[in-house]
Amino acid sequence: MKRNLIGILPLLVISMALNVTANAQALAKANVPFAFRVGSASLPAGTYKIDRAGDGAISIRNSDVTAGAMSTVQHDSSGNTGYKLVFHCVGGEYFLAEIWRGSGNSGLVLPRSKQETKLEKELLASGQRNTSEQILIATY
Repeated sequence: MKRNLIGILPLLVISMALNVTANAQALAKANVPFAFRVGSASLPAGTYKIDRAGDGAISIRNSDVTAGAMSTVQHDSSGNTGYKLVFHCVGGEYFLAEIWRGSGNSGLVLPRSKQETKLEKELLASGQRNTSEQILIATY
């Protein structure tokens, strides 16, 4: 019995350490109450986890509906503070634009997608005022 316990205990400790490390790597988690776009991917409303996917890239996943996307990002240190996701709303569609992780931390800015740029041009060409706005979602 002691030998089994001695063999199982290190495995349990390693498993817990890996789990804590995996959770610590998440850049942000947020409940997004609307469907949105990241690059060319359309994602449904839900709870999302954002992780680094290498230097200059992120992955966005919703494990409840197995939805996800990847995007390149650029670092920004403009002094924007707070734990939040910033979305652009253009013509009723939402596009993930920025990820901020609190004061003193640099943020991550996603490039404008072709769809967002196209939609903005269509609105201007049709004579409508560009009514794009920023939507902020708190992260945890």
